[in-house]
Amino acid sequence: MKSTRTLILDFLETHRVAVASELSRALKVTPADIRHHLNLLKQEGLIEFSGLRQPSGRGRPARLYRLSQVKRGENLGLLASALLEDAKDQTEGNQKSDTLQRIARRIAGGAPSRSLLSQRLFRATQRLNDLNYQARWEAHTEAPRVIFEHCPYASILSQHPEICRLDAQLLEELLATPVTQVAKLARDARGATYCEFHVLVG
Repeated sequence: MKSTRTLILDFLETHRVAVASELSRALKVTPADIRHHLNLLKQEGLIEFSGLRQPSGRGRPARLYRLSQVKRGENLGLLASALLEDAKDQTEGNQKSDTLQRIARRIAGGAPSRSLLSQRLFRATQRLNDLNYQARWEAHTEAPRVIFEHCPYASILSQHPEICRLDAQLLEELLATPVTQVAKLARDARGATYCEFHVLVG
């Protein structure tokens, strides 16, 4: 039988963010016990605060919790490796091209197949999830949308904002189709952050 702390982590893995009262109701644990376990998980570095959720009526804002950066995973090792390989290529005199595109191509791990766009989107989100993006795609009348529910480079994003362009390049490499970013670390109705890309078709 799973412990309360494991159940909290499982809930946050699925729902991304939650307030203590939601966890109390969902797990059928008293609010006091939930707060106790949340404090322990925070001390262990497994969860973190993610802002405040404003109440729909009267009352105080409630703290939002999410899995910590460490728990969600990051790709810093992979990025560093790709950057080092790119620097090595330049010193060896290889033909110059856009650095971010070359890095994205390496991270993508190979050329996309010549298949239907829906199949490429499915494979792309699989690869992105291997890289800790918590990605999904949605069909829309204008164009498909790809949503990243986690930024694996969040800890260095403020120092290297060009990583957002790297994300777009990576998605283009995986899909063999241009994309445009329409949301960067925006917040949804529940207070969770996400990035959104539109796939340019036709």
